Amino acid sequence: MAINIMSPKSLSIPKSIGRQLIFAASAASAVGNRILEDHGLTLAQWAVLQCLWRNGELSVKDIARLTGNTPPAASRIVDRMVAAGLLLRRQNTADRRGVTIALSERAEGMRELTEVFQQVNDILLSDLTETEAEQLFDLLARTERAGRDWLDGA
Repeated sequence: MAINIMSPKSLSIPKSIGRQLIFAASAASAVGNRILEDHGLTLAQWAVLQCLWRNGELSVKDIARLTGNTPPAASRIVDRMVAAGLLLRRQNTADRRGVTIALSERAEGMRELTEVFQQVNDILLSDLTETEAEQLFDLLARTERAGRDWLDGA
């Protein structure tokens, strides 16, 4: 009885900027989450804290804009952070109907995490020269701009 052992099929993938960006973003998120897990934070929560550390009290709409989330997604993240004692909801003094989001004492005590993005950058860019890293940031910004320009004209 002959056993037919097939050699593994060679797999191929398209050379896609979208795929490469998704994979790179996934790696960046995984690195950030790993760094933050010892502090009991997710990358999404850290992004909200970062906005508030840099800008002071903000509306959920502003948090959404600054983090790149939709307002409903930002609202859910904020809700979980309020429940965890990281954030406070305050009535907007300028507009009584509005609410602003502020840092709790606990979140204020986490300011040493402000530069986590630099740790992530250092890890992701460790194989690049400083010039290559600057070029990468420039190329990514130009790529994003080209996509947004196309969307605006479509």
